Amino acid sequence: MMKNRIGYLYLVITTFIWGSVYIASKYALETMGPVTVLCVRYVVAGAALCILLKVRKTRRPIERGHWKYIWIVGGLGYFVSITCQLVGTKLLDASLASLINGMNPITISLLAAIFLKEKIQKKHIVSICISIVGVYIILGIGGGSISMAGVLASVCSVLLWSTASVAIRKVSGGYDPVQIALYGLGIALIFTVPAAIVESMGQPPVINRTAVLSCIYLGVVGTAVAHTLWNMSLKLLDASVCSMFYPLQPLTSAVLGIFFLHEVITWNFVVGGLLICAGVLITVLFTGNRKTEKA
Repeated sequence: MMKNRIGYLYLVITTFIWGSVYIASKYALETMGPVTVLCVRYVVAGAALCILLKVRKTRRPIERGHWKYIWIVGGLGYFVSITCQLVGTKLLDASLASLINGMNPITISLLAAIFLKEKIQKKHIVSICISIVGVYIILGIGGGSISMAGVLASVCSVLLWSTASVAIRKVSGGYDPVQIALYGLGIALIFTVPAAIVESMGQPPVINRTAVLSCIYLGVVGTAVAHTLWNMSLKLLDASVCSMFYPLQPLTSAVLGIFFLHEVITWNFVVGGLLICAGVLITVLFTGNRKTEKA
């Protein structure tokens, strides 16, 4: 039971950090391209994780059969999924892109049921439905024309990140979460660096104090800390349970947007926020101390 509580704490912190990433990214994206921001973010995060792993002294050789999961995490999760998310956000209204991203709990639960044999319980279905309704109420859908390419990119991002989360669950029991995050980012950089170079040729980045501070936050806190805590959560809890906390991200972004971007709080925000919290509480309060161990 104590492990469950610690896992929930990690999830709350992680979702808060990931919610803040959208705010920090806005400052960095003012003068830098999205892939360039992602590249700098991963370089900073990689350095932080290297130091952390060296201090912890918990690195161990990756078993031959586990490398395929690490490549899925780094290639599909950290690189392709996040890139698709950026493309979707660029082509769609921010509200619609965020709403699609809020569908992660459904896809993670389904994939976990298929590949990890985790049971989808009724409370999980209720939690998902309530939380998604809350996200919809807060964000709504823009009235403009919808780019099908943007929708496709956002859906691909959700599916690929869900696949990566299931892959992490496959190996999370045998390695330090810091090591998994570091190796995943290392693989992602193999693809991100050349992509950022190509982008920079067409959109030269302008480096200023705001961009530097934003990238440091995105790298150290938004990536190194957040992904480590996410991996630790997946080590303690089922992937389907962890996914229930995803709807807290847009709620966090909305709250931070009020303070930092001077956005106005509305009734739909209040109602939607209460529904999101209710959805998460259903999972937390009615989940016992069962934890399915995977090989």
